[in-house]
Formats: sequence, structure tokens, C-alpha cells
Amino acid sequence: MKLSSFLFIAFSGSAAAFVPTFNTQRHATSMSMSKGNVSRKNFIATSSAALFTASSMPGSAFALGFGGDFTPTYDDVKALYALGVTLDNLVTKVSSPDTFPAALEGLVLFNKSPNFYIGYARNFISKSVKNNADGDPRMSLIREANGLISSCQQLLEGREGKTGQEASEEAVRRVKKAQSLIAKFLAQSGIEDERIQQFTAAH
Repeated sequence: MKLSSFLFIAFSGSAAAFVPTFNTQRHATSMSMSKGNVSRKNFIATSSAALFTASSMPGSAFALGFGGDFTPTYDDVKALYALGVTLDNLVTKVSSPDTFPAALEGLVLFNKSPNFYIGYARNFISKSVKNNADGDPRMSLIREANGLISSCQQLLEGREGKTGQEASEEAVRRVKKAQSLIAKFLAQSGIEDERIQQFTAAH
């Protein structure tokens, strides 16, 4: 089962607009040993291809490191960009206690894959930093942003002691802070793209 190379996020106003969506494909490998179709050479080649596929997945332990040969593009960070942009929808939904249920629907789904964006950011950084991508200062930006978004679930559920408008104001603050952290990450990505520049300027 393969995780898609990038995260696709719907830009609609749905409750789950900012939730990670996984596209999976089933790859059935048929090896007929009795017919002699699989040689040791082919098996090694197949295994190597599978390992390469795993290494390109966000959050993989085999994240690729290209060092100075890597030139980042918008496609390398578009999942984080899309998350930042669609958090506008979450800000709208947490702005009123009346729409907390819609916001919570998306937050619950977000928290089912709590480390997706952290892994995605790590994979991006690993392409330019050969060692200790986790120690890169940019990782702390996405970790904090991820935590702020995630924490909004228990906030809106009343588990932090705040309710109504007080909870709403705190949720808005957290989501906007998360957006600013994502913007800072993107600004430090080294990518020159109009979409990135517009988002970072707005946040």
C-alpha cells in the first residue's frame, strides 16, 4: 500500500478542508517461481524499487538527502502550503460557537494522522540536509504549528475549561499562529514562487 507522493487538500469550505487525504494504490506482485520468471537479479531490482518508493514517502525513515544538488520547487512543499491556505476555513469555523461542530469534524480527522505534516516537512528538509533533519530549526516551526491545530480539538470540546466565545477567541489565536509558523517555514524554504510569496506576505 503506497502513500501518495503529495497531500491533496480540497479548497472547499467543508469541515475537513484541511485534513490530510491519502491516496493509496494496491500493487500486486505476482511471482511465479515454478515458471522460473523471477531470477535473483529481478528480485533484487524489485526490492530496490520498493525501497526507493518507501524513501520518497513523507515521514519515512529513509528520507532522501540530495544536499547541494537539490533545488526546491513549489511541488516540494505544496502540501504545507495548501494546509496553510485552507486553515482560513478553520478560522471561520472556530470564530463562532455555532460552527464548533463543523470545526470539530475536521479536527478529529486531522488528529487521526497527527504526524503527517511533521513527516512531510522532515522529508523536505532531508533533501537538502544530509544529517539530523530533525534538528533543523525549521522542524520546530511545523511541530509547533501542528500542535496548535491539534490542540483545538480538546479546546472546542471544553476539555481546557474554556467555552463559548472565550474558546472561540483562543482557537482563532492558535490557528492564526499556526498559519504564521507555516508561512515562516515556507519563507525559509528557498522557493521563489508567487503563491508562496503571497501567502508569506499575508501571514
